[in-house]
Amino acid sequence: MLTVVRSPSGEQEGEGAPARRRCTFVTRSLTDTERMRLRAALRNLRALYGSWSCLAEVAGMKARTLRAIATGESAGSYGSAVRAARAAGLTIERLLGRPVAADRCPHCGRGAP
Repeated sequence: MLTVVRSPSGEQEGEGAPARRRCTFVTRSLTDTERMRLRAALRNLRALYGSWSCLAEVAGMKARTLRAIATGESAGSYGSAVRAARAAGLTIERLLGRPVAADRCPHCGRGAP
């Protein structure tokens, strides 16, 4: 049988106060290039959907937030980039990745025959 011995203060014998665990959050921010590409994608999506409010409804964000990101007032985040990619029907890599010329294959990079 195991017996746990505690002092009157609630601490275990031979130990100080229990160590508190610290939660560390790693926040990754967009690079300058990714921010530029996200702004361009949002402007293009706004033109595609017709208005900020329509795009905001599809993306699940506020129109004010989308406008702020597109104009450079807000930096944006990977979460907003994921929502924009979903609204565009693209992957996040395709949205934030290197642009491909319209006459090139987006997968292999070869020109049109």
